[in-house]
Amino acid sequence: MDEKIKIELGNVQKTLFLPLWGRAQESLKKKPMLVDETAVRIMDQIDYDFSSIAQNMDDLSQIAWIKRSLFCDKVCMEFLLRYPAGTIVNIGCGLDTTFERVDNGLLTWYDLDLPDVIDLRAQFITESDRRKFIAASLSDEGWLDTIKVNGNVLFIAAGVFYYFDESTVRALFLRLLDKLPKSEILFDVSSPTGVRVANKKVVESSGLDKKSHLIWGLENIEDLLAWDPRIHLIKTHFYFKSKVRGLRNKIMGMLSDSLKIQYMVHLRLGK
Repeated sequence: MDEKIKIELGNVQKTLFLPLWGRAQESLKKKPMLVDETAVRIMDQIDYDFSSIAQNMDDLSQIAWIKRSLFCDKVCMEFLLRYPAGTIVNIGCGLDTTFERVDNGLLTWYDLDLPDVIDLRAQFITESDRRKFIAASLSDEGWLDTIKVNGNVLFIAAGVFYYFDESTVRALFLRLLDKLPKSEILFDVSSPTGVRVANKKVVESSGLDKKSHLIWGLENIEDLLAWDPRIHLIKTHFYFKSKVRGLRNKIMGMLSDSLKIQYMVHLRLGK
């Protein structure tokens, strides 16, 4: 039996195993909403105890992770129809595999995360001429200067921003506006209520401690748009409006959408 790959990650970084587990489990179902063979392979090779996640994770949380991936795929592919040789930057990439599902053979892709995550990622996923890794925090100012923009640029950030305080996220947006004023960004948010629920029902239930807690909750999308007049809303994506299995999940999902507990936001940065 092959030796498992050991991990050394910080507390927040360990949360990357939650959506990884979600995608792998979905891929093994009889009628999966999403197939991620890379996630299955990583789970099989990595030395990590997923039992707490498997035993305690609510089905609705897993569905949300899958819907988030599907929305990322959809927005990336629509972007590449407009800009076939465009640039996509995956902020806080973790062990995400969006590139494998959307690559059109022309795009330029950057995976950005903290050095310990990039070191782990490199053991499963390979860089190429069109796919580069950046080992840095999103709050570091220098990483933006390392990317080369072809045509236009789309930033995606799945399961990232709510681990930072609002001022850090706002500062990033302002840097993007100044540096790349024609870019787009897709990311997920939770309401303050959603943050409290996620910390209790997802983070702590999965065996992670309070050092892995979510921090930032967005009360209203208008609050974010007020950060700068150059920020424009393209679309809001709610997770549970379609293709949700199970009556309980449909009811709880409708409640989550109506109260805006968790959803994705697609913005244009600049005119």
